[in-house]
Amino acid sequence: MSLAGKLITFVGKRSASRFEKASRDVDRVQSELLLSMVRRNANTEYGLRYGFASINSIADYQRQVPIITYEDIKEDMSRVVSGASNVFTAEDPVMFAQTSGTTGDPKFIPVTPTDRGQAHKDQMRTWLYHAQKDHPGILDHKVVSLVSPAVEGHTPSGLPFGSTSGHIYKHMPALVQRAYSIPYEVFEIEDYQAKYYTIMRVALEHEVRFLATANPSSILKLCDKADAYSEQLIRDIRDGTLSTSLAVEPEIRASLEQRFRPNPTKARHLETARQRRGGRLLPGDYWPRLGLIGCWKGGTVGHYVDQFGKWFDPDGRKSVPVRDWGYLSSEARGSIPLSDEGSKGALTIAANFFEFVEVDELEARRDEPESWPFRTAGELEEGKEYYIFVTTTSGLYRYDINDVIKVVDYYHRNPEIVFLRKGRGMTNITGEKVSVNQIILAVQEASKVTGAIPEHFKAEADTEASRYVFRVEFASRVEDAVLREFLAKLDTTLKNVNIEYKAKRESSRLGSPVLHVMREGWYERGRRLLAESGKRVFQAKTEVLSPVKMETQVVKPELASVIELDD
Repeated sequence: MSLAGKLITFVGKRSASRFEKASRDVDRVQSELLLSMVRRNANTEYGLRYGFASINSIADYQRQVPIITYEDIKEDMSRVVSGASNVFTAEDPVMFAQTSGTTGDPKFIPVTPTDRGQAHKDQMRTWLYHAQKDHPGILDHKVVSLVSPAVEGHTPSGLPFGSTSGHIYKHMPALVQRAYSIPYEVFEIEDYQAKYYTIMRVALEHEVRFLATANPSSILKLCDKADAYSEQLIRDIRDGTLSTSLAVEPEIRASLEQRFRPNPTKARHLETARQRRGGRLLPGDYWPRLGLIGCWKGGTVGHYVDQFGKWFDPDGRKSVPVRDWGYLSSEARGSIPLSDEGSKGALTIAANFFEFVEVDELEARRDEPESWPFRTAGELEEGKEYYIFVTTTSGLYRYDINDVIKVVDYYHRNPEIVFLRKGRGMTNITGEKVSVNQIILAVQEASKVTGAIPEHFKAEADTEASRYVFRVEFASRVEDAVLREFLAKLDTTLKNVNIEYKAKRESSRLGSPVLHVMREGWYERGRRLLAESGKRVFQAKTEVLSPVKMETQVVKPELASVIELDD
């Protein structure tokens, strides 16, 4: 094992030991963590507003502090982004994580010094320690890990906003950085095609034992890029160059070109592998000793993992193990998977305080949070599905993240959960998190621009094709050219109001949307079918956004035409 690998393992073992101890005493750890957070922030504006100083138990906290969404705290958070202190936390933030909001504005999640402390560092270190223990050798050679840029902009107060994982990657100790093959500046290439090409231009020269990124669609994109541009990549490796056809920023290009050297031996090896596959360049050939892939496996992205075999095990000899990356969002890391089994992970009980409400109990009273029966981590039941609420050291208190999880096992006394889906009014195919509000706005904008008037509409997440299907019944006949313009405006508006949708579309992880023009009376016929099935139509809410696509045999008789974009 390399010196960097030994250091990572040593630090990880200590983190894993602390996590093990916490997992044996869930109730105490969660209670102490919550009380430490409210006491530390008792004199903040939020703490004074909700009487943090008088909170002495979880019951006190639940009685005094309301359930909130980002929209509830948006005004106060805007002040924090502009530089206001002591609003949610006594600590000033050092940066902000940026993610998509349910409306047009992105959410800014503060990152405080405590968020970079031991309890939070222990989360990823524990994951890596258990992964290395189960798969010895993954740190013997190079690691390929993908992150977003650490800095994507600055707030009015001058603080950076961007990716927390990017910040961690950029500021790793020099010794640890030796284990990672991709120089950080590669992730700052703005053009997605150039970025993916450059990642593989670097990575193809190394023996890679461990490949890690949250989204499995990104891994497939890397594989596809290396295959599609195999001749050009092999030529660059042979000559020690980076193709001038790529839109790489001059300063990044200059830095990378200083690192490159002609490597005809590696180029010949890659060309031989490519010829053996009839012109295909596959990771099963250029990374034959890959020992582990770390990425999301569950929820709406699991079908991407099913495609790994054709790339990493083309001969069907030995599949590469895949370990889930964990339940993770910009707001918090929620779980730590400790095995390759499924996508389950133990709750991050030492870093975040969790509350839960059973799905049926919440959805029966969607607009009455005061009536929801909340459970703590120690009160969960195996096999049940829950909405999850989180309190974090970044200043989110009883935050409704609108995610549904399921308890599938226990690590000692710590529940192991899997992420199932986004909750009320949201879909998520590959990390874009589209909301009902965004769909309505997109349809309104498309109608305004084109003059085409939808009588009824619905968007569906087509997870198999990684795209959105818009089913629209128009008030009158619309020409194909106008329909195409309507669809293009839908796509453009979603890019404008949802930064993650834009990123996934530009990187081709999310395909072009498709417009299904429905026959006149489609909506009413659907309502009648509901009535005939015994459902009370007057109580049924119109579904504007669905996480699943309707069956083809149901849609086909109602379909008048299909419009697609020319990407």
